[in-house]
Amino acid sequence: MQPATEKSSILPAVINYFIHPSLRNDADIFHRVRILIATMLIFPMVTLTSFLIVPVINFSQESIHIAAGLLLPTTFGYIGLLILLRRYGHYMFCAVTTVIILMALIVSGICLSGGVAHSPVTQLMVVPLLTAYFFGGVRWGSMAVVVTFGLMAILILLHIAGYDFLQTVHSEQQLVIAHFLVGFVNLAAISGMAFIYEFTAALLKQERDTEHEKYIRLAKTDPLTGLATRRNFADMLQERIDVYGSQVPPRRFALGYLDLDGFKPVNDKLGHAIGDEVLRIVSARLRTVLRGSDFVGRHGGDEFMMLLDLTGEPEALEKMAARLLASIAKPIRTSAGEVSVSGSLGFAIFPLDAFDIDDLKRYADEAMYAAKKQHNCWRLYQGLKEGA
Repeated sequence: MQPATEKSSILPAVINYFIHPSLRNDADIFHRVRILIATMLIFPMVTLTSFLIVPVINFSQESIHIAAGLLLPTTFGYIGLLILLRRYGHYMFCAVTTVIILMALIVSGICLSGGVAHSPVTQLMVVPLLTAYFFGGVRWGSMAVVVTFGLMAILILLHIAGYDFLQTVHSEQQLVIAHFLVGFVNLAAISGMAFIYEFTAALLKQERDTEHEKYIRLAKTDPLTGLATRRNFADMLQERIDVYGSQVPPRRFALGYLDLDGFKPVNDKLGHAIGDEVLRIVSARLRTVLRGSDFVGRHGGDEFMMLLDLTGEPEALEKMAARLLASIAKPIRTSAGEVSVSGSLGFAIFPLDAFDIDDLKRYADEAMYAAKKQHNCWRLYQGLKEGA
């Protein structure tokens, strides 16, 4: 699967190569530039292919010279615009010039192959309209429509007036071949632009989905510690209450509230940056101690919340609490030196202490404040009730 991924990344890499850094700031312009570059890459291939086909077919020398005079400068013109776009980022100039080149090429082809009534090139007049809409949106697309209809009206009036257009396609056989050749160019151009549009739209959707996922992740994750936010934790707590409470008998878990002891002096003396380092290290230690079925979040400041599954022996919670407190009490190395903090931990048990989320949170908080009276210890709300 990896090679296919690498191949699929060649096209956007080539397109992005020609994008000037100044064109990457605006998302709309950035994606229109992608379409413009891809179009300028496809059109030279189409025009060169057409030019190479002309000598192979039984056309006159005059037709070959005319094809060379039209198609080769067009190809070099696109190459020049790509270089200009990469070096200076003149997007609108390159976009408008691309449409003008297309119109000039098509109108010249019409005038050199019998005029609007006889030329097979007439069907290509739709291509500049599509490119104008792709590059400049409704405004430039509408202007291109007006210009195209104006040019068509002029050509029709010249035909009605009896203007003698140059005819480089003489025989019936050549006319049939010319129709096929122009049909090929028309199909290739429209198919290419449709592919570019869909490809760019897919990239845009992927980027938007990535941004959406990032914002969701940021909304659910505390940016400092990487733990769940208070709101995300509350959603997880309610979900666990609903799932565990629906079982018969209800499955138990512990809601833990943790507050750091000695954190405020560190924050006040060494500054908030060092305090942030301490919070990140403590968060990492909590994640290391907890099991896969457990969940931890940041309540705010130096307070944390956790959900612990209660399975096996009754002493499991005691062992887990001891491990959590021991991990926090280890010396913490910061950029300002070594500091020490400890933790006060309180638990409420679902459904023994409470079945309601608000009561469960309140009881865990009360147990934590009871632990803070002694520091570096843990308390169980059930024990507080028994003591009372």
